[in-house]
Amino acid sequence: MWTTRVRYVLSVLLLGAATALGTAGSARAALYTGHYDPAYGGIFPQLGWEASALFDVPAACLAIGNGTNIPISGACAGFDVLSAQVSFYNVADPDTILQSYALDPNVIVNGINIAGGHLSGIDTGFFNFFISQLDIAGGGDFGFSLILFGGNLAQLIYADPPQTSPGCAFLPVPGANCGISANAATGVFTPVPEPETLALMLAGLGAIGVARRRRS
Repeated sequence: MWTTRVRYVLSVLLLGAATALGTAGSARAALYTGHYDPAYGGIFPQLGWEASALFDVPAACLAIGNGTNIPISGACAGFDVLSAQVSFYNVADPDTILQSYALDPNVIVNGINIAGGHLSGIDTGFFNFFISQLDIAGGGDFGFSLILFGGNLAQLIYADPPQTSPGCAFLPVPGANCGISANAATGVFTPVPEPETLALMLAGLGAIGVARRRRS
């Protein structure tokens, strides 16, 4: 069954991939999406978040073989983060996205994992800081930043009050709070289809939408 949230995630990933493929042409070696979807837990028990990112992986990098924390140099020098975003939902209503934020893809990549000729993990620095106002997070302003680590894991850092850089550098300030999501998200890395397959998938999604409207 196609829920609101599933349709949203698919459209974001597919349209993002289509844009990247259209701008890159045949020079693109391989595109992968990474998807992370946990409940925050701890201080925000009702808050769910999901992150998605689009990665460009050189064919020579995928051919290295199984390896962990491979440096972004040599055969992997062309590796790039093309886009990233974080979305929030209420764990009691996971089908409805409450807010979404596009992240700056210009993030430091410390290394990647390759398994069986496919991208299986990525370690980065902190993605850019953003401010969210969410009733399910207690209301008010909270600053968040995303980090991908441990190969296929991701966690979200919160800061109260918000600051202009990620992490918890301001902790000595009286009354300040900062912490990391209680539940680490396990990433799922999926190759993006070739342009022809992608076009068929988008057409299929459109046909499903038309059929559903006609039935309703």
